[in-house]
Amino acid sequence: MAAKKFDIIVFGATGFTGKHCVKELANIWDEHADIRWAVAGRNIKKLEDVVDWATEKTGRDLKQVGYISADVRDEASLDSMCQQGRLILNLVGPYHFYGQPVVEACVKNKSHHLDISGETQFLERMQLDYHKRAKEAGVYIVEACGFDSIPADMGILFTKKKFPGVLNTVESYITSAMGPAGASFNFGTLNSGLHVIANRGEIEEIRQKMNLTPLPECKPKLKIKNRLFYSDFNESWCVPFNATDVDMVNGTQRYLYEKEKQRPIQYGAYFTRPSFGSMLGLLLVIANLALFALCKCGRRLIEKYPHVFTFGTFTHHGPTEEQLEGTSFKLKFRGRGFSSEEVAKTGKEDMGIVTEVAGPEMAYVTTPIVMIHAGLTVLQETDKLPEKGGVYTPGAAFYKTSLIDRCNEHRVKFNVIKEAYKL
Repeated sequence: MAAKKFDIIVFGATGFTGKHCVKELANIWDEHADIRWAVAGRNIKKLEDVVDWATEKTGRDLKQVGYISADVRDEASLDSMCQQGRLILNLVGPYHFYGQPVVEACVKNKSHHLDISGETQFLERMQLDYHKRAKEAGVYIVEACGFDSIPADMGILFTKKKFPGVLNTVESYITSAMGPAGASFNFGTLNSGLHVIANRGEIEEIRQKMNLTPLPECKPKLKIKNRLFYSDFNESWCVPFNATDVDMVNGTQRYLYEKEKQRPIQYGAYFTRPSFGSMLGLLLVIANLALFALCKCGRRLIEKYPHVFTFGTFTHHGPTEEQLEGTSFKLKFRGRGFSSEEVAKTGKEDMGIVTEVAGPEMAYVTTPIVMIHAGLTVLQETDKLPEKGGVYTPGAAFYKTSLIDRCNEHRVKFNVIKEAYKL
């Protein structure tokens, strides 16, 4: 890749997640003093305000940070941005509306691209439309590099690495804890989800065009619990969490099967709440949002009054600093499999393991951490990435790299909770 002015460009730096990515880059700059980076967006004055805010929060001298004017509606400005940066951290969403022009500019101008999208339609369409072109250009488009879906996707690979036999199934349970100030999210996070629901019909059309070969059926087959249930394992009430994580994990397992001839791991994900009442309240909010998201007028009402529809969980101003500091997550994995290849032939699981990924607030603290370290991995360990370019899930892109070690060093911890044991 030809030399460029900047190593990293944070595009969408004035958004809520974007400004926290700027802050995280400032936090670790002393570890990577040779990295040249810039912020990009429509309004230079607002970009300067974000950098000033990050300077105040971190105490870092950010005078060397560059500023780039770029707008997703202006193709020339996107080309100019990509011509200046080796890697674009794209934080401009919803990606359903604004993602494709940035990917196009990156491929055309040979810049790597990372997003934090949880929008299945966008992610799979980029795989369909850009994998071949990105590979020919020698650039990496790595998708879902935030809380969706690095903890889950890399957590499965971590569990597999620590399992001393043949791993067959993994179930994950996500738990969020909050302090006295509670927790909340910025509306932009919800907005992306609304458009996933509104455009849900696109997913099947895209998958038909991808024409994927079915994976082999591994036994015993994992039974997904498609209902509300109480888990003794996690000591909480659970519902299936059929979000981006499942699609990304399955995509990684497909890649490792097709390219590395590795046995695919079956995966099921669950969201948890400590009490039946809190889970019931959550399900009522989700049902209400899903109903209104189906029509344009309903989405407009949610956009105008997100705090009303979500009982204060989503707001236009987002969480306070106190809420961010008091919130954390744990993603617990229960893996099951076989102690040897010989036992695997019998189809009877005889070994288990319990692992965990834990970290600070998931959307605006963990997401910047894992995204930035994924970006640094692309720049600093390019020789360990697959096939010289293309569009990849996090696990497919980073399974040979040190990304997990980088996360462990920066507050997002991958741990074995219970070593492999006999079932």
